[in-house]
Amino acid sequence: MNVLKVSPLEHSLEGTLKASPSKYHTHRALILAALAEGESTITGMSTSLDNMSTVTCLAQMGIKFTAIENGYKVVGGPFQTPANILDCGNSGSTINFLLAVTSTAPGTIVYTGDESLRSRPLGPYIDALNRWGIDTWSTRSNGLLPVVIRSGDITKLSDHVWINGLISPWTSGLLLAAPFTGHDVTVDIEDGKLNEASYTDLMIQMMAQFGVEAEGKEDHSSFFVKGGQKFHPAQVHIPGDIALASFGLVLAAISDSHICYSNMDPNAFHPESKILEALEQMGADVRIDAEAKTIEVYGGKPLKGIEIDCNDAPDMIPVLSILLAHGEGESRIVNAEQVHYKECDRLEAMAQLNKMGVPVEVTRDGLIIQGVKKLKGASVDSFKDHRVMMSFTIAGLVADGPTYITDPQAAGVSYPGFIKDISALGADLEIISDPA
Repeated sequence: MNVLKVSPLEHSLEGTLKASPSKYHTHRALILAALAEGESTITGMSTSLDNMSTVTCLAQMGIKFTAIENGYKVVGGPFQTPANILDCGNSGSTINFLLAVTSTAPGTIVYTGDESLRSRPLGPYIDALNRWGIDTWSTRSNGLLPVVIRSGDITKLSDHVWINGLISPWTSGLLLAAPFTGHDVTVDIEDGKLNEASYTDLMIQMMAQFGVEAEGKEDHSSFFVKGGQKFHPAQVHIPGDIALASFGLVLAAISDSHICYSNMDPNAFHPESKILEALEQMGADVRIDAEAKTIEVYGGKPLKGIEIDCNDAPDMIPVLSILLAHGEGESRIVNAEQVHYKECDRLEAMAQLNKMGVPVEVTRDGLIIQGVKKLKGASVDSFKDHRVMMSFTIAGLVADGPTYITDPQAAGVSYPGFIKDISALGADLEIISDPA
């Protein structure tokens, strides 16, 4: 097995990187283009493994993709029954966004995924689809992939469906299917609490770009899609991904470095932009230039511990944990219970900071982190989770002694160029055989 050897920085870093395209916007644009009859154009898109899983599944259902510079021409239309099982790889967004709306395809469709995806819960989503009138079941009767969905007359679905709010992509999946019923649809959230509501806000915003208006209550307890709407082709340019840029920005803040990201549109809605708020609250020097479309951090400032609600930005928790480990005093991540159910249990994964000399306590909905002056090099498990792997890479660069991280290829799920980009700044990263 290969591991990533991370050697401590020998000097401060200085440089500019082009931000990778947003995985979040790319998923949504691809699927919305597929649902719109006619030709859409998507430029500046991500080619991460997760996004390519979406392309592959859509292509198997008859959607036509023509490669252009930095993107695709997409000819959308009615889904066809795929000739084979749809493999979503590691992509939760692919299965969650597509599952409901593929009930419009004739016949029966089977979804699966990799080992990680097959362990992530879908039971509440499956239950909601069956209540709504879509025949759906887990082949192992345990609420996990593989999952089978059987087509029916989608126009006969109920005008009301309720869904567990543990993770927001389930709600987004229902909203994507709603226009195909031809009638009004109300989606209510069980107990009125939707985690990661900002991700659903992004879906609603992008649905509007393709001609379908969805409305949500201010507290995100209920959503409404008026009948008679159809998706229409659109031209979409994908903005830079602040969640992926956060690794370099945090590295700058904790290493007395200066790192700038171009291709960043501060005016584009991105749930994970909360990492900038965390950096500023802790005392980091963050500079945003909307006209130049750059975000940069100048390190060297003392950082203080904070408490931060991560319910709307759970994907930043791994790299945020590294940042908080460098804040003076105690920090707390709260209201992020759903992070137990991501590619791995990310709260438990980030508790490996204990190995690096950082006192960390896992709570029901977050972490309690005691800041330290210097991390210690250690061997840590990425659990094949891209964000865990990249976060510990950043930690290792400022540790005392080398750090070894399992499964460095995991970065390809969202940021294929991660090791190359961070190395280009002057970091010493080397993929080697496991020294253990």
